[in-house]
Amino acid sequence: MGKMMLVYTVFAVIPMIFLTAYNYRKTSEILTEESFQEMQQNMVTTGKSLESSFLSYSTIMDLLYTNQMLNSYLSVDYTDISYWDMFSYIDKQLHSITILQPNIYRISFYSTNRTLPQDNYYFYKKEELPAGFEAKASEKSGSTTIGGIVNKDGVDYLGFIRKLNYYSSGEIENYLVMMVDANSINEQLGQNDNSRQMYLVDEAGQVLAAGAATAESDIGKLIPGWKEIPSGDTGRKISMDGIDMIGMRREEDMGLNLLLLIDQESLLAETAEVTQRILFVFLLSSSFVFCAIWLYGKMAEKRVEKVVYAAKKLGDGQFDYILSDMGYDEIGQIANAFNSLNERIQILIRENYEKKLLLKSSEMNLLQEQINPHFLYNALSVISSMAIREGGKKTVQSVRYLADFYRISLNKGRQTVSVQEELDLLQNYMKIQKLRFGDAVDISYDADREILPCRTIKLILQPLVENAIHHGTRGEEVLHISVRVGQDGNRIFYEVSDDGLGIEPEKLVQLRTELKQSQEGFGLKNVDIRVKLNYGKEYGVTINSVYGKGTCIRVEIPRTAGSAFVNNDCL
Repeated sequence: MGKMMLVYTVFAVIPMIFLTAYNYRKTSEILTEESFQEMQQNMVTTGKSLESSFLSYSTIMDLLYTNQMLNSYLSVDYTDISYWDMFSYIDKQLHSITILQPNIYRISFYSTNRTLPQDNYYFYKKEELPAGFEAKASEKSGSTTIGGIVNKDGVDYLGFIRKLNYYSSGEIENYLVMMVDANSINEQLGQNDNSRQMYLVDEAGQVLAAGAATAESDIGKLIPGWKEIPSGDTGRKISMDGIDMIGMRREEDMGLNLLLLIDQESLLAETAEVTQRILFVFLLSSSFVFCAIWLYGKMAEKRVEKVVYAAKKLGDGQFDYILSDMGYDEIGQIANAFNSLNERIQILIRENYEKKLLLKSSEMNLLQEQINPHFLYNALSVISSMAIREGGKKTVQSVRYLADFYRISLNKGRQTVSVQEELDLLQNYMKIQKLRFGDAVDISYDADREILPCRTIKLILQPLVENAIHHGTRGEEVLHISVRVGQDGNRIFYEVSDDGLGIEPEKLVQLRTELKQSQEGFGLKNVDIRVKLNYGKEYGVTINSVYGKGTCIRVEIPRTAGSAFVNNDCL
């Protein structure tokens, strides 16, 4: 405990005192620089947003400018002809634009063509152009530009203008004017307050948009030195109504300027607040750390002794020693890891012992199963030859079915077959049972063709069906057996269900217990043990049965791809 306090004082407290004094001086510079970066990012984001909006409006005006049909209609003399076709065409064009662009209030034409209908909506005389619009359109030589702010019924609109004449020698002059709701531009600038203000002005200093309503339309009266602010990423200190501000300017298309002003005092106030917080947090945390070191040292001493004692017990081979009530901190985690280690060692010892016993028993059964099938296969071949000579057709047929069954079962000594071969083996078995039971047993198959090439240990389905026939038959009633082979995620399942007698509840509990404990036996238990030995304990046999209604047995194994596609014509 004393060492921890000394180390914390030398390597944390003393350096932090000097570091805090240094940070007090540097924090102001850092936060000011971050504020400049934030202003720059704000300017770039807002500028790109405005650029995107203005580009869409400019594109619309460019499309109307290049529309030769529209320009032809505007230049025709309508003294003796009807202008209905012209009006319908223009109304259709402009109406589709205003629907797609709801911020566009109106698109109008100002022309020297006196024969055009003066409807004061689409068509106006050239002399009715808002003040200054014609001069700005002439300066841009046919390009789209912003003429200024137009007030209609108490609402401000930003006016875009472009001269439509292709050649300056034309007798008729046409001007295209688009009115856009100024509020949509104001919203892109953000909300102005005492510490932040943003304006969009033209080359003459007219305020076209602002984050909040302003009575002053000349930016020069609000910020006398606004043109002296350099355009780009650098800011400049300026005075606005006696308040020190940091200003930035960004040049936009169409001769526009974007101005951003931040109150310098608000930046310094934030710097002081952050510095005070650093000092307060440091002093408070240091006090807590000293108290925590003292308390933790007292608490940890006895608990560490318990862990050391348990480690000695483990070294002596006492694997059942458990540490209790050790908490959830670092020492508690070590204690939990120690307990988990002891439990895991015990489980591994028990599993290894049980697995060796089961594996030895399974190997003995497999050796015994290999002897009888070889003998039976050879004997059946001899009987088949003799039956052919004697003319016993039914005997020949049954013997051949049985020979095919054991041919697949033997599989040249290999323990795995394809799912298709497992089904073939079952079908040969059922052919023999059909000769015995006739129509008393009805079996149906449902197999997923995608998994037929997959590999499986052999003799899984046949014991399940044999169990269904042996335990499910009810007198003279027909026993219906359904065999399903499919996939569930990355598993293959075999499912055999019947509508026979079912299993009595007491026997079903006993059978499930034997399967859970992996007790040796024949039939279902043998299948369950072989599946668990080959694939792990998470796989095996599950049994569901209702006495008097039937039984469903399901076996799950992992899906393993086969080496080649196998024939599946029999399904």
